[in-house]
Amino acid sequence: MFNLLKQSFALVGVVKALRQIPFDVQRAAWCIGRDGDIREYLATHAVRKLQIGAGHNMLDGWLNTDFNPATRKPGQIYLNATHRFPFPDAAFDCVYSEHMIEHIWWPDGQVMLKEAHRILKPGGKVRISTPNLESIASLIQPPLTPIKVQYLKLSTDKHIPHAVGYRPGFVMNNFYWDFGHFFIYDPETLELALSLAGFKDIKRCQPMESDEPNFKGIESHQKIVGNEVNVFESVILEGVKK
Repeated sequence: MFNLLKQSFALVGVVKALRQIPFDVQRAAWCIGRDGDIREYLATHAVRKLQIGAGHNMLDGWLNTDFNPATRKPGQIYLNATHRFPFPDAAFDCVYSEHMIEHIWWPDGQVMLKEAHRILKPGGKVRISTPNLESIASLIQPPLTPIKVQYLKLSTDKHIPHAVGYRPGFVMNNFYWDFGHFFIYDPETLELALSLAGFKDIKRCQPMESDEPNFKGIESHQKIVGNEVNVFESVILEGVKK
């Protein structure tokens, strides 16, 4: 029986490895020519701006990156944000990421933020937007405000056809498990993450607003959920590399 179990586990490992091969091949293809694209971007932009996890939000003048660029838009380059970035030290003026860091575990998020700090010039800035655990947790706490009602209805109608009414329990469970989320930040935890990565002068911002001109009006999540829901759902912090 024990030998049979060992063989079964070994077979599962082989199957997983075989399933990974197509992605490994695709990733190798994405990396071909990537260094040249990076050099060209750095050489042709006086102000250098990196977007991590661009998705469908292609920003003009930015180096737009994604873990799976083939499913997004042309012009993106492949970037695994949980590994060392393929960029030199102090190469960028701004780094931006919207609703991406929640899709990786805390230790990987630290890798991402520390790499962002490394590649920024002194005085360079980072802006991170991510779902706000504080807001999601508040759904189960009174009072049931109009924005909470709106959020419950939107989330249920769009994502939870099996839900029995507009109930926080359904929405909260769906939020944690149905979107590939691994670690959800509240404002305090996100500030801690940025601080541990080396950033200073950390401050909270509203969507589409910033004292840094390059960060103004670059969010896209409101196009999916609407402005009011985006303000409720998202927490946005900026930090500076000193």
